[in-house]
Amino acid sequence: MNTRLLMVVAVIILAGITSGCVSDNNNISSNASVEDNVTVIHDEEKQVENTDNSNVAIETMENVVYQFSEDYSQSTAYAISGDTVIIILEENPTTGYSWNMTYSEGLELKEDAYLEASINADLVGAAGSHIWTFEVTERGEQNISAIYRRPWEEITGTEDHYELTIKVISESELINDSGTVTYNNLEGGFYGIVGTDDAKYDPINLPDDFRTDATRIRFTAYTRDDMTGFHMWGQIIELRTISPIL
Repeated sequence: MNTRLLMVVAVIILAGITSGCVSDNNNISSNASVEDNVTVIHDEEKQVENTDNSNVAIETMENVVYQFSEDYSQSTAYAISGDTVIIILEENPTTGYSWNMTYSEGLELKEDAYLEASINADLVGAAGSHIWTFEVTERGEQNISAIYRRPWEEITGTEDHYELTIKVISESELINDSGTVTYNNLEGGFYGIVGTDDAKYDPINLPDDFRTDATRIRFTAYTRDDMTGFHMWGQIIELRTISPIL
């Protein structure tokens, strides 16, 4: 396995969690939200870094790398063509069980690898991680599905499943704006963004490093019309990239 893949696994293990104040109309409270279980990794060629382990790429880049844990099953993510999606699921081949994964034609499998939990002899037989790396190649709704089973056994319907929907939009559909981070003393207090022409945005995943009133920023974002906000202030967005205006 190459060094980049090992670094990717290390990032998802150590990544922090950022929580938001919205609910997904299709996946209400019982499902994880995008900011809880996904980490965006920088494109090494762009020299971009994620400074606080949130799911927003710091600075601007053409494409980003998203990685999703098994906790993100049954949820929806957003991307554009050229992005990379990494799925990391726990697997223990010594039990005979393995993940059988299928995916839609708009995703191209770039790498399929297994990472053992440890080389320590005391942990022989411990579960490791199965890692799939995809490139997003087509617009529209793409799907990843996996079932955890022994291949020689009949499917009973009680097996563990993994499902991820990826809505791939065109780059022209992204919000591309600059604005000012604004603290609003409503509903317990939250940070919004006031953009060009006083457009108000309610981001579900504003990184901690940018949660300072009056901070000037540039950003790109997905509109999240599928979500219902508690703040009733501005358009709900999911930030894709963000950078300070110095």
